[in-house]
Amino acid sequence: MDQLVVDNGLDLTSHGVQDCCTALGIDLLFTPARSPWYKGVIERFGRTLNTRFIHWLPGTTLGKPTSDLNYSGRDDATFTIETFELLLEQYIRTVHNQSPRRTKDGTPTRRYLRGIAEWPVRLPLSMDEFDAACALTRVATVRQTGLTFAGLQYQNTALGQLWNRVPQGTRLTFKVNPLNLKTIKVLRPVTEEIISVDCVDEFVWPRTLSYHLAARQQARTMNFSPDDRRSLALAEAKLMATYQLAAREGKKTLRRMEAELLRQSQAVELEDEVPAATGPTPEAAGDLDSMLSKVFAESTQ
Repeated sequence: MDQLVVDNGLDLTSHGVQDCCTALGIDLLFTPARSPWYKGVIERFGRTLNTRFIHWLPGTTLGKPTSDLNYSGRDDATFTIETFELLLEQYIRTVHNQSPRRTKDGTPTRRYLRGIAEWPVRLPLSMDEFDAACALTRVATVRQTGLTFAGLQYQNTALGQLWNRVPQGTRLTFKVNPLNLKTIKVLRPVTEEIISVDCVDEFVWPRTLSYHLAARQQARTMNFSPDDRRSLALAEAKLMATYQLAAREGKKTLRRMEAELLRQSQAVELEDEVPAATGPTPEAAGDLDSMLSKVFAESTQ
């Protein structure tokens, strides 16, 4: 792939996406705002997917409110997300890609095979190279205790040996998978050999970067220290309660909350350079329910 055409969604205009495309040698092109006709093939695929697959499944809302029809999509929904993903893959592979188009020559599968015969697909040399390209690049000072990123501590024997060899205050470059903070990839100075270092803190994994940063920010908003594990656990419980409430309120409310999560994640991503907040213990904080509105008030209205 040499070019990737995308719209102006927040998830696509991030520095992470642009850095990943640069590392893979892909030119990222943005369509003008509010101009869906620039990617008409994708828009039509979405419509076809809705009318020929999704709206035939139990639980569909047909893309509109159904409360006035005495019908509840939630009550009739019987598929797990795993079953839905399996059915979607089978539909695309066996139905959509094998169906000829009236205005084009052959099926999508045949056109794809002809295309890669003329323009071979360029793939990374390995999954490690691909993962490194897609990961976020960060820099931190290595200490005797290891590396600290977003309040998480990373350490192992190889990193400890590296600390013994480099000058005091050396800053190391490392790669972070934003979908799972369990392991970071540290680049050795000069050779850029990769060292895999696991987080030594006890959390339930996988743990995404956006969720972790949002939980730390919520702890601060509650006037807790985000580095105190019990305080962070309470903040996470409230965060999940708010997310579940937003999901019950509807798609629009849920999207507002997801946007708020993204905004807060971006705001505190460099929090390691800011002194940690101090505050009362959880026992002295008072009613947490009344404090929750400070973070996601708009999402729960």
